Amino acid sequence: MSYIAAVVTSPSYIATLGAIIDAHARLGEVFATNPALGDYARMQTELRLLAAEPGPIALVGGRRFAADATLAETDDPRFIFLPSFQLVDPDAMAGLPSGFAPLHAWLREQNAKGVDIGACGASVFHLAAAGLLDGRAGAVGARLVPAMRRLFPRVSVDPDNVITHAGNIWTCSRDADSAALVARLFAESYSIAVGRGIAAREPPGPLAAALASAADPFVARAQLWIRDRFTRRFRIGDLARDLGVSHQSLIRRFRAVGSATPREFVQRTRVDSAMIMLTETRRSVTEIAQLVGYTDIPSFRRVFFAAVGMSPAAYRRAHRAARPEGA
Repeated sequence: MSYIAAVVTSPSYIATLGAIIDAHARLGEVFATNPALGDYARMQTELRLLAAEPGPIALVGGRRFAADATLAETDDPRFIFLPSFQLVDPDAMAGLPSGFAPLHAWLREQNAKGVDIGACGASVFHLAAAGLLDGRAGAVGARLVPAMRRLFPRVSVDPDNVITHAGNIWTCSRDADSAALVARLFAESYSIAVGRGIAAREPPGPLAAALASAADPFVARAQLWIRDRFTRRFRIGDLARDLGVSHQSLIRRFRAVGSATPREFVQRTRVDSAMIMLTETRRSVTEIAQLVGYTDIPSFRRVFFAAVGMSPAAYRRAHRAARPEGA
């Protein structure tokens, strides 16, 4: 079973914890709107909410609930996300290393296995306390910069960039941009196709980098229309009609923003979905081709090779070999 770990320090801000919960749900929506792909559960991707210290998880405002598992019961997640938590006094971070020693040891262990780890807001202190930011840049909010520099002088504090990425360690200084960090973690730990699927349903903004939506809102709507139907038989004329424009006008709008044509976007979306299933399921190449909308298997192989630079079978071998054991 492949899973994602969200490690929550109490009291957690709801918005940043919600970013990972919502992103996981939106990934499921991609499959729900394309029935031919079958049950999303077959992807065997689960989200587990873990408590950073023993006991229930608490949210700001006082709500509490039980964690899904303990750190000791959790190993080799596909990626780890640490949402921001309420920190009234940044100087209180002086006691962080001793109070969360089991968490920091667990983070070091997962980092050594190559697991991607991202933290937002005050949770960046956990990465620093675990030694994962030594000699690396970390995005730190302005209010937390003095405490970070005083307590962890080996961290290269970056107050200017909202999101930083060094190796498999990610930091985000602004809670409002946690959705962009989460989308990029999905793209990094699964595939760019997964990140695109999430970002298309709720664009996380420009900090999502290559996952950001098209500059033209019309083109963004057209792309989402395609993503919701790409496994079905339809004509580009159907898309133009539903959006209230001519076929040629639709093509011009796509080209004006430097995007692929609508037909090319359909092909790319089908290839993206095939890439996910090649790494996340045991379905055959033939079955995957049919599920993403191809009735002619040789045609699927040609389109896939043109987009990815290798055959579907070679892509599956390469990406399964690159995944950490157990993921």
